[in-house]
Amino acid sequence: MNDALLSPAELQALARARLTLRQPGGALPGGHLARRRGASVEFADHRPYEPGDDFRLIDWAVYARHRRLATKTFTHEVEAPLYLFLDASRSMGEGGKAAFARRLAAALAFVAYRGQDRFVLHPFRDRITQVAAPRRGRGALSALFQSLRDLPSQGETDLPGALVAWAETGPEPGLCAVISDFLSPTGYRDGLLALRRGRHSVAAIQVLSAIDLDPPRLGEVRLLDVETRRGRSLVLGAGAVRAYRDALRRWNEGLADLCRELRSPYFLFRSDLSPVEAALAVIAGWRR
Repeated sequence: MNDALLSPAELQALARARLTLRQPGGALPGGHLARRRGASVEFADHRPYEPGDDFRLIDWAVYARHRRLATKTFTHEVEAPLYLFLDASRSMGEGGKAAFARRLAAALAFVAYRGQDRFVLHPFRDRITQVAAPRRGRGALSALFQSLRDLPSQGETDLPGALVAWAETGPEPGLCAVISDFLSPTGYRDGLLALRRGRHSVAAIQVLSAIDLDPPRLGEVRLLDVETRRGRSLVLGAGAVRAYRDALRRWNEGLADLCRELRSPYFLFRSDLSPVEAALAVIAGWRR
């Protein structure tokens, strides 16, 4: 089932993790805890009473102490599938990004498998290249791992176009992990907005190589866009490297700001680090 995507030690570390989080929605006031169907309802918090609220949910103890009406809110456990959106464009094949991203996706899928949740892999370039329904179980995990092993990094990417087209099909709300370098020339805003408007919980997981983050000074060079194959000659000296770093910083800050606006977690990982540690960081950060 594994074939070296994840080592036995890594699987053991992941076996203790659970991908659970609170997200808006549900029949009861408040949020719901994205887990399996049929679990119990638990008290979560209070919010100010609003006309139309069920009188049975008013906390009269709060009223007795503070002379204000407060409505109880709850969490209830429901099933929420995990959608793994994996950038499979040619740019991900540079600097170890594709290998890191595939192992990270495998780790998140394994955690969903251990939690008996449904999951599905949606590789994308300018569109989603594999569309399937989320499934659970060992067979689904084996098929996902095989898809990851066979997945080539090729073609150009259109992250917003791919995500918007998928969201417009009206899929079941769930947990959307978008794994990409987020360097699509078409940006990222519309795609992430479309997922949130579809009532999905979204995590933006950016994977960049060491050279993406800190390119060397090479002097006179001809740079080639790995996706479009268009080239440009320039002098890559200290000034050019500094300007590039500033542009990348602003680009990434824009992504982080958008995620804060959408109340979605944002993660940035270097491709030469541990994808399993990255997966555990995503799981911990997505709970907040």
